[in-house]
Amino acid sequence: MLEIRVRLFGRLVLEGYGRGRQAAGDGTFPLTLRDGSKVRDAIEGMRVPAARVGMTLVNTRICPLDTPLASGDRVVLVPQDLAALWPARFRQRFATVGWDPWASVPARDREQERSAVT
Repeated sequence: MLEIRVRLFGRLVLEGYGRGRQAAGDGTFPLTLRDGSKVRDAIEGMRVPAARVGMTLVNTRICPLDTPLASGDRVVLVPQDLAALWPARFRQRFATVGWDPWASVPARDREQERSAVT
């Protein structure tokens, strides 16, 4: 089994996905998946219809739905409407250098989360 954290953005939050699940202090949802799981499985585990997700990131890198996951990964699900606002050049840049959606979390909480994962 592998343990990951999932963060939802925009309409995915407004439409109630993740409701009923215990969120961590940083707004992520812990999720346990089978070994060998992929991003697609994390989407299903959060009960979000895949068609609602326009962009996915794993550990700050944009990735496809068939990306394999490992314990400790941080998965971000961005809805179609927000993903459409990202020009292609930004998508390409963040695919290589990464984007940290946890940057809005206070530094002490980020350090606490990182130490809990390692």
